[in-house]
Amino acid sequence: MTSAQTVEEVPLSAQERRPASWGEIAVAFARILASSDFPRGDLAELRRMDPDDPDAAVVWRLLARYDLLGRAQVESKWALILHGMALMTSTAAGDAAGRSAHDGAVPVGQAIFSGGDSQRSSAYYSESRLNRLLTARGPILRTLLARMFRMIAAAGQPFNWREMAAFILNEGYDEEAAEQGRRRIAREYYRAERQRTPSE
Repeated sequence: MTSAQTVEEVPLSAQERRPASWGEIAVAFARILASSDFPRGDLAELRRMDPDDPDAAVVWRLLARYDLLGRAQVESKWALILHGMALMTSTAAGDAAGRSAHDGAVPVGQAIFSGGDSQRSSAYYSESRLNRLLTARGPILRTLLARMFRMIAAAGQPFNWREMAAFILNEGYDEEAAEQGRRRIAREYYRAERQRTPSE
């Protein structure tokens, strides 16, 4: 992609034309952001923007690409997802393409416990932070998630964005599904802790 090209000018693959779920859209976004064709300036805009007041044109182009425009609450949730993905997309020097924020094999809870260190015996993301995250709702949750994305980005740890996108999108919309998401994060966090704690 040349610097003059924009997101909507990049042709969609057959798989991208009809994503079947929020999770598939989230994975597609992660792939787009990590692509060598995705403008680094757009990635920087996504990282800098306030997801509660998205003013980056790239947000609207990406949302339009998957027909996600129309409801402000949904748009702001997707803006938070794109912001988190952009923060977590590696652009290390020498990479032809960035490393994706998405790794379907790494549950969110495991990622935030280990922070990229599989030998870690104490949590990278503390238990008190986890408790605040899992009990927060609304704007406070959005703030805590944005902070967590920055922390995990600093560790260079991708995680399963299908899981995170579902958690964000269900919060305030489908409380039962959101609660299942909270429990999944907690379960994998404590499972990771147990695996790294020597048996007594």
